[in-house]
Amino acid sequence: MGKEGLGYLLAGMVLCTAPMAQAQIVIDEADMADAGDTLRYWNGLLLQFDGGDTGPNHVWDFSDLGPLFEGADTLVTVGSTPFLYQFFFNNPILYPQHDADYAVKGLEFGFQQLQLTNVYDYFKVGGSGLRNVGFGATINGLPSSVRRIPVDYIHRFPLEFGNVDTSLSNWDIDIPLLFSFRQEQERRNEVDGWGTIYLPTDTLEVLRVRSEIERTDSIYIDQFNFGFSLPEPQTIEYRWLAQGRKFPVLQVNTIGGIPVLVRFQYDLENISTAVTANEVGGFSVFPNPASERVVVRAADLRGAELRLFDPLGRLLGSWTPLTDRTELDLSNVPDGVYMLAMERDGHRWTERLVVAR
Repeated sequence: MGKEGLGYLLAGMVLCTAPMAQAQIVIDEADMADAGDTLRYWNGLLLQFDGGDTGPNHVWDFSDLGPLFEGADTLVTVGSTPFLYQFFFNNPILYPQHDADYAVKGLEFGFQQLQLTNVYDYFKVGGSGLRNVGFGATINGLPSSVRRIPVDYIHRFPLEFGNVDTSLSNWDIDIPLLFSFRQEQERRNEVDGWGTIYLPTDTLEVLRVRSEIERTDSIYIDQFNFGFSLPEPQTIEYRWLAQGRKFPVLQVNTIGGIPVLVRFQYDLENISTAVTANEVGGFSVFPNPASERVVVRAADLRGAELRLFDPLGRLLGSWTPLTDRTELDLSNVPDGVYMLAMERDGHRWTERLVVAR
């Protein structure tokens, strides 16, 4: 065999033995969840996280990610949410842009004279993307329906590596004779990586989406004809999406570069949906983030055990409420991200609690 023939043979051997590069995937409407689906997940802990660890044909190794608390979110039909919440979100003729496909139990919040409880976030999914169209809540005791105008595009389809888009979204609440509250949001999305992700029980081909979220809250007080704005710290959401998995297989949210939420799909068959804070039997905490005190509320809080854990799973405190609404003193709890658990009758519900001063 001549040198030229030997060269072709060696080249062929190299091509046959070298690992084949994976092709990037595309995520679209068919890969999203729908009403009736349940996301079962674990909340985890990342002591270090490098948001810049990404790129084409990349490998993300989270195989050592340890589970801390399990949970679940169920997507419910719009018609199963409180009737007075449905005015904008179940009306395809008058409000087609806000006609939602499903709802998810949301976080309660409040400050001073504004309290939002029994919150549901509404979502619309279609060929153009996944959108958060607004929310329903009991605002200072009155059921209300609040649209996002324009709607918040969480993802625009099809999702492919290199895609960049921006979504502006606002919502308003008016409390007659007291004040009005407005939140303005800008979301900047980039599909900044594709490749393989290693999770504790899965190896998947994924796209990574990085979302920078800037929010500004504005308050106008009618009595004094005076208003002011309160910019929130920037949040960056990182989502790893796989075809057919309906929800992110991993999501990491950071504030100031510090992970405040780590949530991943894990051992799906063995996670009970009974241990979620977002289903009937759970509880709510507000304000969240909290500083000195936090209010805990539940329909069956009386006689339950409340336990506060740090990110390493260490117990920081426990309480046994005597009523269905109680206040916890956080004055001795350092700033950080914690898990508050409610335990009764052998079940546990959890909520993430941020302490920031």
